[in-house]
Amino acid sequence: MSAVGGCAAIVLVAAAWILVTGLLARAQLNHVKKELPQLRTALAGGDVAKARAISGDLAKRAQRAHQLTTGPAWSVGAKIPVIGTPLQTVRSIATASDDIGRRALPGLLDLADTLTSTALRHGSGIDLRPIVSAERTLTAATSTVTDAAATVRNAPASWLPFVSSGRDAATKSLDKLQNQVTDAARAVHTLLPMLGQSKPQRYFVGLQNEGQARGLGGLPGAFAIVTVYQGKLTFTHFENDDTLKHLGVDLDFGADFAKMYQRAAPTQSYGNSNFSPHFPYAAQIWAAMWQKKTGEHIDGALALDPTALSYLLNVTGPATLPTGQRVGSGNVVSLTQKDQYRFFSDDKARKAYLIEIADGVSHQLLGGHGDTKRLLRAAAKAADQRRLVLWSADAAVQANLVRAGFAGVVDGQGGPVSGFVVNNLTGSKLDYYLGRTMTYHRTGCGSASTASATISLTNGAPKSGLPSYVTRHDIPPGPRANDNRLLLTYYASAGATVRSVRVDGKTLTPVIGRENHLVTATVVVEIPAGGTKTVTVALDEPASSHAVQLLEQPLVQPIRATVTGAHCD
Repeated sequence: MSAVGGCAAIVLVAAAWILVTGLLARAQLNHVKKELPQLRTALAGGDVAKARAISGDLAKRAQRAHQLTTGPAWSVGAKIPVIGTPLQTVRSIATASDDIGRRALPGLLDLADTLTSTALRHGSGIDLRPIVSAERTLTAATSTVTDAAATVRNAPASWLPFVSSGRDAATKSLDKLQNQVTDAARAVHTLLPMLGQSKPQRYFVGLQNEGQARGLGGLPGAFAIVTVYQGKLTFTHFENDDTLKHLGVDLDFGADFAKMYQRAAPTQSYGNSNFSPHFPYAAQIWAAMWQKKTGEHIDGALALDPTALSYLLNVTGPATLPTGQRVGSGNVVSLTQKDQYRFFSDDKARKAYLIEIADGVSHQLLGGHGDTKRLLRAAAKAADQRRLVLWSADAAVQANLVRAGFAGVVDGQGGPVSGFVVNNLTGSKLDYYLGRTMTYHRTGCGSASTASATISLTNGAPKSGLPSYVTRHDIPPGPRANDNRLLLTYYASAGATVRSVRVDGKTLTPVIGRENHLVTATVVVEIPAGGTKTVTVALDEPASSHAVQLLEQPLVQPIRATVTGAHCD
């Protein structure tokens, strides 16, 4: 055989080898492509056993694909101009998948087991050692996944359609996995300083009573001060709202805030401190009030409501009070926001009862009861509903809380916004009975788009039979005592124009304002007991390619919200 013929034979054999191994590698990578989303879902859901099974198969297939696409034939073939482009892309995907299977997934799965085990919790404290270890694991995993995603993203676009589509699908899956791992790393970076890894932290924990609505949720009532050092939590105070009564603080949140809330004077009244739905305002007011009262610096704040407590108590089981009464997921909302007014005519005794509940529930939550995984899910559910929100005086920690969606922030930075927020104007607890149904409809995504937002407010309070403490205090006792009166504020997108506000078809002139770039329109609505009022806001929306974010104020009865019309995402 001539030299030319020998070379040709070698080329044909090499081509055949690349073709056969390429087809085999493609089959392996197709399995990897299907399994990556399944793995992400299993990890996000905390199903470690399922994640391990998927991970084991994924790693084997990724390793096999990597082996099939290495060697002299593939190395030389990938360097051939144009013809070698698909080979480069396939090798990049195989290499990236193998790196993740070998270097990232084993540590992530071990970490998922460790951080959801009951070993993480010790009595009233949290063992920081697994979290410190998790920080190292996540830092390494983030680096591996980031590099893998960049490898695939930077692979050359292929002239073979199935290779090109495979690259796009792999890029999308790896980007999502990268975000997931990065979020987990950020959570650990946030947890360690908040749990007092290097120095003690002092937190203000406010319990909100949604029987009397405030913009953030409900009236701030009983509160606690908790210190955390190296994972150990200690409650140092349980107080009622009288402790901070008539205690004003000197804080300046800007001209828009001052104009919008000047009558409520949030910085001068603990009861009005959370008129705004933007939690960082209330948190800073609470921190300043406690420091003015006691001289103690506050490092962070947490607000939660009885519904959030019910989610947590559903995992830990009920607390038992010194009287033998059990407070659990089935009755904590009713006891703290309705029944207490029927049990006690004496205000001092009623507030002492609330402190007793707060003390008992805190011991139950910190006593190591319940499955850690389920407890974390319950907390995440409460945070997703804005029923549990956090603030930190540490700017870096606060930025991470905002990114994670735990900070109760309301602003116009993330695209279109729509939401109705109510504040009680009667001093009553009638909002326990308030029902809300909201719809938002947008005509398009361009600059000429219009929108309408409608809310129906139903006062489900009975016309008689409620304790006088529950009924309205802004009028003399009489037939109207169970009628509700609310300050209703609509939050519209930054740059929106409010064209009209109608209540039951009647046009009203709203007070137009601004809060954190969002446009606001405020009216007063009176709702008779057993009646419903419907408010409709018509507006021009700015152009946007993002889906609308609904601002859903947490109250006893959750709002039912529907979005229709153009989908801008």
